[in-house]
Amino acid sequence: MVSTALVATGVVQLLLAWAASRRRGGPGRWIAVLGVALAYDSLVVATGAAVGEGAVLEALNTGRFLVHAVLTPLAVVCGALLLGPDRRTARWAWGVAGALSVLGVLTTLPGLELEPRTWADTLRYTDAGDAGAPVAAVLAILALLVIGLVTWRRHGVPWVALGALAVFVASALAFRVPPLGNLGEALMLAGLLAARRDRRLDVNGTPAPAPAAR
Repeated sequence: MVSTALVATGVVQLLLAWAASRRRGGPGRWIAVLGVALAYDSLVVATGAAVGEGAVLEALNTGRFLVHAVLTPLAVVCGALLLGPDRRTARWAWGVAGALSVLGVLTTLPGLELEPRTWADTLRYTDAGDAGAPVAAVLAILALLVIGLVTWRRHGVPWVALGALAVFVASALAFRVPPLGNLGEALMLAGLLAARRDRRLDVNGTPAPAPAAR
């Protein structure tokens, strides 16, 4: 049952990535890259029991940790580019995302020791020495939430903030119910795409001009 739900989550994430890739300009391509990365995570966990314990599944799960460490901070770039094409904003976003990626790699990959673990009908490899939430991912979500609140306040577009809040809450609950983390990531992705499509933001991510007063 849970494996099936995760397959559905992964497929939805791929569809959201495909939809984002079809919209040129702004953060569309980066939302697509993020969506594929999140879908990889969902589908690896979903198919873990079918693959079975061993080197193949362990390698796939190592990829999950790498993807999360390096690509999750792209959410900051995606959110920031929705604020507009200002080069200073873009440089700031890429700088923050790059720093968080480095932090994620340094705090996640060295000494990574994977062990198989089951939950419901799923099988995945987790870090045997896991001490808590990944700092880099939490900081990326908080940065996205701040960007979302700014976008909501300035332009009346709530989707980024709502998606960031959803993944923040879901990630906290995922310590007890791991698949909620994947669901939260799907909602975050949906929030970014919804903001990308919102007519209050134009195709390049800048505020759409207000109608002229009559």
